[in-house]
Amino acid sequence: MTKEPEWPSSFANFCCQKLGGIATPVAANHISPQLIPTYPLAFFIAICQYVDMVCIYCSNETKVVNSRPQKRLNRVWRRRTCMTCGTTFTSSESVDLSGSITVRDLSRLQPFQRDKLFMSIHDSLKHRKTALSDATGLTDTVISKLYPLMRDALLDKADIIKTTSDVLRRFDKAAATMYDAFHPSTRN
Repeated sequence: MTKEPEWPSSFANFCCQKLGGIATPVAANHISPQLIPTYPLAFFIAICQYVDMVCIYCSNETKVVNSRPQKRLNRVWRRRTCMTCGTTFTSSESVDLSGSITVRDLSRLQPFQRDKLFMSIHDSLKHRKTALSDATGLTDTVISKLYPLMRDALLDKADIIKTTSDVLRRFDKAAATMYDAFHPSTRN
């Protein structure tokens, strides 16, 4: 029988101190430590809004005035206001994929690089006037389709190529043909 981890009495305050932030009593009272093992993302979304972020203009404290999770993109959108100068700005928080996903290419392992995927899609869309915005959206679409294919944070390069080719084929057949020319392993 495994023993449940013992959480400090004020786990939210403990985490925020470790992260260098300040937790309000609302966060400490409303987040149950029992949720941590089963819902870590929900916990850290709630806690991270209390981690200090400085104003981009005057480098003073900010507070979160609005926060919305974007489930499809696996991001959190936050509206922040500076306590000193009153400036309002938006931040978008997302997972660092290069530190959490590994790509297997034959016998080599390397970190996932979103920028590499973006550039290969952008190169395939160069014939379009809206190549930059299209490549950004398609990269997010490909990444969201890759999440179910991951096993233990590991992706095969062939899965990335096939998924990208399929997404491009539905969007623009000329772009898919261009992508397939530079990534021949998409044909089975």
